[in-house]
Amino acid sequence: MEAVMTTSEAEFAIVVTLCKEEISGMPPHLSRLLQHAPESFDCQRAGAVARIVREMRGAGEPIDPITVSRHVEAAALKDFMRQIEVTGPVQLDIAEFYGGKVWKSYTARRSTQTLQEALDSLEAAPDKHQAITDNVIRTLEDLKPEAATNGKLTLRTPDELLAMTFDESDIILGDRLLAKGQSLVIAAQGGIGKSRLVLQLVASVVTGKRFLTFTTAGEELRWLILQTENSNRRLQADLDRLKTWLGEDWEAFNDRVVIHTVENDADGFVSLDDLKNVMAVEKAIVEARADVVAIDPLNDFAIGDLNKDADMRQTLAALSRVCRKGKPDRAIVVVHHAGTGRAGAAKATGFDRSSFGRNSKTLHAWTRGQVNLAPVDEDTNDRLVVACGKTSNGREFLPFAIRLNAGMIYECDPSVDVAAWQQEMNGKEAPIMNPDRVRELCKGPTSKADLAKAITDDCGCFRGSAYRYIRRAEQAKKVRFSVKHEHYLPA
Repeated sequence: MEAVMTTSEAEFAIVVTLCKEEISGMPPHLSRLLQHAPESFDCQRAGAVARIVREMRGAGEPIDPITVSRHVEAAALKDFMRQIEVTGPVQLDIAEFYGGKVWKSYTARRSTQTLQEALDSLEAAPDKHQAITDNVIRTLEDLKPEAATNGKLTLRTPDELLAMTFDESDIILGDRLLAKGQSLVIAAQGGIGKSRLVLQLVASVVTGKRFLTFTTAGEELRWLILQTENSNRRLQADLDRLKTWLGEDWEAFNDRVVIHTVENDADGFVSLDDLKNVMAVEKAIVEARADVVAIDPLNDFAIGDLNKDADMRQTLAALSRVCRKGKPDRAIVVVHHAGTGRAGAAKATGFDRSSFGRNSKTLHAWTRGQVNLAPVDEDTNDRLVVACGKTSNGREFLPFAIRLNAGMIYECDPSVDVAAWQQEMNGKEAPIMNPDRVRELCKGPTSKADLAKAITDDCGCFRGSAYRYIRRAEQAKKVRFSVKHEHYLPA
């Protein structure tokens, strides 16, 4: 039987064993197949089951045909699971033997696909030859046996780490708030304007403009926005204002951005717990030739209940796998809902900033960067506080305020006293400090440090807030700075 077993039969035997055997130490070939599932299996149903098994193992869930079936939605996959239930497993060493053959078949298929895609890309864009070549090398390296998970952790000495070199051109936004291969979460209450802000972020990156206070890079990157909440009418209105704002740069934006629209029932169903949806998302990413994928909102792509850690982990694992399939350095931007009301807004800054998003513990561990948005005013979302929830690979930025101008474009709003807003959200009395009071405290030539200390002594604010008060006083022309003598004087 073993000598004549086809690839399809081998894959079926493998998933039966994965579903029915208690495997503590996963053998190398099976481990590789699980890591790359579902695409590592030629049979889509076998690959889908293997993916479910991997995610369940990662979440520490018990694995048997019944528990695996609970994660299955598609009718075809339910029939496949019924076949698994009535079939006996093979021995683990035999499943590993089959796994070697299936892995060899997959690497041959994937290598051929990668090289063909590279040839097509080179023909379409010969000036991008270096990036295309780099992507081929990364993909083929990932298929090497030693590159796959084999039950061992990667260990390096300090000297090995110091000897490493990194690509400094990977930055997309700010101080690596978003970079190639990284994830960024934008969290805010519903209806606050997250989608509009994401469009402005994308427009800023592909045209080389500053995004609010952040520098941008990666003008050549292509973006795919997968969204389910905005109608074509709403998108048209937002894009019309962006086109006016961008002016001559509009063509660059139009050339590098593709937006998923909701025009039929299928467009609105994108949950990653359905194999058909996964395949549709993967196809969209390939067709858009996306370097960055924006997910808006995460909840509509969820597997299960995002309030549960296990479901959030499965959702994020599936999202990473689907978005980075064939391109490990593809960046992901996720739009996510945060807590509502005053209590929710108060978590945007301060000690609770990491717990701002819904089920933030799991989400916060997954993302490399997070931006928190909260309304300044209780009766309008025209003014927002922008705060740093996390930045793993750079310095956190201080919170600042933005406003929606008459052209429906967000711009920085220095008139908002963010420190006072923070204290108000936390139920504390805001310190009384304004440009006129700063001028009164600037008694003759005063260094910046001494003026900041005078402000903190006067109103009890933090030193960082004191420096912001000085900056506002300068903008209001109540004090002026002498570069020659390095001190402030009343204006």
